[in-house]
Amino acid sequence: MKFLRKHLLTSRIVWTLLILVISILGQDIIIPGIDPAVADAALSKQSFLQMLGITIGGELKIPTLLSLGLGPYMMGLIFWQALAALDFDWVNRLTINQTGYIQKIITLMLAILQAYQLVFYLKPALVPITVLDHSLPLLVSEIGAILILIAGAMLTVFLGNVNAEKGLGGISILILPGVLIGLPRALQAGWQDLNYPLTVPHLLTAGLVTLVVIILFVMLLQIELRIPLQRPLIEGNGSQSYLPFKLLVAGAMPFMFSSTLFLIPNELIESNGTLRASHLAKFIHLVTNQQTVAGIVGYGVIIMLLTYIFGFITIQPLRLSKQMKENNEYILNVFPGMATNDYLLKWFLVMATSGGLCLVVIAVIPLIIGLKWHGIANYTIYIGSIAILVTLIQGLWEQIRALYSKQQYQVFK
Repeated sequence: MKFLRKHLLTSRIVWTLLILVISILGQDIIIPGIDPAVADAALSKQSFLQMLGITIGGELKIPTLLSLGLGPYMMGLIFWQALAALDFDWVNRLTINQTGYIQKIITLMLAILQAYQLVFYLKPALVPITVLDHSLPLLVSEIGAILILIAGAMLTVFLGNVNAEKGLGGISILILPGVLIGLPRALQAGWQDLNYPLTVPHLLTAGLVTLVVIILFVMLLQIELRIPLQRPLIEGNGSQSYLPFKLLVAGAMPFMFSSTLFLIPNELIESNGTLRASHLAKFIHLVTNQQTVAGIVGYGVIIMLLTYIFGFITIQPLRLSKQMKENNEYILNVFPGMATNDYLLKWFLVMATSGGLCLVVIAVIPLIIGLKWHGIANYTIYIGSIAILVTLIQGLWEQIRALYSKQQYQVFK
């Protein structure tokens, strides 16, 4: 233990590996009271759940202890960041502890909703639990499954918080195993109804595409606009700095949720017998079908909308302008107040639009090619998973470099 305390980087690596092992084992603990074969068949029909499972680090193919993964936490975090981006006074007055409690309550509420939704799809797979040769009602199996899923979701958040404190990669590192394990499935059956055989020539093609996408995303993540700032109350070199606006203002977040949002409307229509034969259903099926031109355009629109939404939540230009004023930071030749707000919002829109268009082009190229060779369309899902991996690994690598530099730093030799 003394060795781990002395070698901070090694200690954090050990903690992260331990937490990842616990997370992977939790994905294999099947919930009692559920027939796994029937559950697999029931959940496999819900295409959007399979795609969501890859992005949240959950197992939504067979219900397990940690099936919900980081889903409730991520949704809650997005909701809270959206509130913070609106710069409400009551939000700004909250302490760190109060903010933490509110986020946990939001996560718990979303875990309850998502657990109930998942068990709703699993009703055909519920079987009675036998205790002392007595079969309990199915309601017990249903309530038990919901409670176990909720507990698993909160356990995932706890593991993520422990990793953020003692490990590497923060809470988002728990997504990593699920994305890695889901890569072959994303390529082979990304859109469920399209098959891409994993033969040697296809795997070689996938390897080449992977290399190109990794290089491309690493480059795109490095591109940023630097807005010069002035600090009149500080003398010397510290009086000048810059405000960075990344080209990919939302990172890989649009890819994480675009496929799920793309499929949800059609899934809802199909589950409603009354709407299934309506003109609205035909229109929704057209614009949510990746094998039509309208569907490809619709998918691109979703990515652009998610880029603006997640980018605004991440950068929070209105709140940033207020913080600059409080810190006595100014943009050269731009007045403080509304002029600064408008200036930051303008450049946010420029960078978000440029970065969003880059993501759209990357995402729709396989879909366009897939109009002729249908299996190629699966590369859109596959590339999205690679983008998430690159973003996670880049953040992990930057943290490792910082810790290594800190460990090697010596004032006196």
